[in-house]
Amino acid sequence: MNTGITLLRVFGAVIFMSAATVNLAKAAEFDPNADWKISAYLWATSLDGTLALGPIEADIDLSFSDILSSLDIGGAIAARRDWGANMIVGDLSYLSLSPDDAPGPLGGTISSSLKLSLLTGYYGRKWGNTDRYGALLLGARYMELDLGMTATPSLPTDPVISMSGTPSFTDALIGGLFGTQLNEKWNMFLQGDLGVGGSNNSYSAQLMFQRKFKGGNMLDVGFRALSVDFDESLANGDLFVLDANMLGLIIGYTWD
Repeated sequence: MNTGITLLRVFGAVIFMSAATVNLAKAAEFDPNADWKISAYLWATSLDGTLALGPIEADIDLSFSDILSSLDIGGAIAARRDWGANMIVGDLSYLSLSPDDAPGPLGGTISSSLKLSLLTGYYGRKWGNTDRYGALLLGARYMELDLGMTATPSLPTDPVISMSGTPSFTDALIGGLFGTQLNEKWNMFLQGDLGVGGSNNSYSAQLMFQRKFKGGNMLDVGFRALSVDFDESLANGDLFVLDANMLGLIIGYTWD
């Protein structure tokens, strides 16, 4: 858990320190005309943390090599509209993860499957210019979870316990974004946020490199991280716990 949280904090520190280098004294210089960008991504992510549902609890460590072997890959579709110093961003992401079986507390194994659907929206206010800019982001993230867990005992005479839960929550977000043109062909941007409200806390961060082509379209390659600390008593009284970090590679394409 500490590794993922440390990475997220480093991402966040880089975002805000980089944005601080933008010349705030200079008047913002952005195209007043509206510009839309649509992006589609694949996201291959690790999973490290704790899952619990009622009496079943497991420590999960799904590495990047496990992702490739089991093809646990999610995806995202994002839309962004810029006009002048304003921007809005919408992002719909989906992940389906199947960690390896974890050892049970009294022997046996615990298997689990986790699906996450995330809908995120931001309003951003930019400063700087089109080649180098920072932005303050305000928004919300809705997350829907689908967790299934099965505890298989070591003794065949003991019962198998299977449970599932599908809670959801919404967090208010505050974050930052820094974008810069590295050269004529490459852009880079960093983005991060902190969420509170529905969860105990959540963090997300993204580092993206964009290869520009004629016409404005771009190939996107980078890393995305997400940390969620959430617990809730379900309608049947069972406690649902997701306390996990996700970090992985994203690759996609942007149409401008």
